[in-house]
Amino acid sequence: MSESIPFSASPLSHCDFLICPICGQPLFPSASGNALQCPRNHSFDIAREQYVNLLLKKASGDTKEMLQARRQFLKSGHYAPLSNKIDELVARYLNETRLSRLPAAADVSEHTQGSQSCISILDAGCGEGYYLGQLRRYLRIHQSELPHCYLGIDSSKEAIRMAARRYKDICFLVASIKEPLPIASDSIQVLLNIFAPRNVAEFARVLVPDGLLLALIPGPNHLQPLRDRLSLLSIEEDKQQHVIQQFASYFSLRDIITLDYRLPLDRQAIILLVRMTPNYWHLSEQARQAIEGIKEVQTKISLTCLVFVKQ
Repeated sequence: MSESIPFSASPLSHCDFLICPICGQPLFPSASGNALQCPRNHSFDIAREQYVNLLLKKASGDTKEMLQARRQFLKSGHYAPLSNKIDELVARYLNETRLSRLPAAADVSEHTQGSQSCISILDAGCGEGYYLGQLRRYLRIHQSELPHCYLGIDSSKEAIRMAARRYKDICFLVASIKEPLPIASDSIQVLLNIFAPRNVAEFARVLVPDGLLLALIPGPNHLQPLRDRLSLLSIEEDKQQHVIQQFASYFSLRDIITLDYRLPLDRQAIILLVRMTPNYWHLSEQARQAIEGIKEVQTKISLTCLVFVKQ
């Protein structure tokens, strides 16, 4: 814990829609400001990097090696077209709805009233924070007149530590998407789910009516021909339709946006790309050696963005 950073300056101070993962009561700063605490005295320390671990049981997550590879790969701009598309879609939605979607103070509970004075954006499965960080920068430029609150959650403590160190004005939590989210109901306006597990019922619970959800999944031809050359894990057959069906009970599908482009990769970029996904742990020693023999490859990026609104 850190005493050098007052809670009022912490990004956690802007996320007053957090709830206790044990009892579901609101979380508030403790008297010392070094922890979040609920009325039933369940307490969760604020780490030196200003994130909180709300994980109640051990959960699998990306390793440090995967996260470092991903940060380096994304920093090179290889997935910038995807990040730009996410920024544009969120900005367009917020421009369409403006503040009309934000309830008046009299219509919200005492716990969520502060958070509902701003637009709350959640990245469920944020990893090391790249996409949420890019979105924050974009909205600061293009919608500076609107107050925003950003929250990223991931089950990997290492991911959240990396994210909190780099994006110091974003609230980050260690929490499992597969479990009930430590977030108050009807408190989030925009939810991002980028190549991450899905918990549709919980996503619907925390989103406001007509709230936006962007689900990003790989297309059927993603990373071809690199996938063939290295025998990478295959894409689930009919994945798009499967995900649409998953969300159908709670969400209306507004749009399907595909993003396809060719991407030249040198040997170092290929190594980073493979290491940043579970593919690396499934490769044979022969396949790993094959990576070293590839000097350059022209691969295909094929991504699908499913645009949903809460019913």
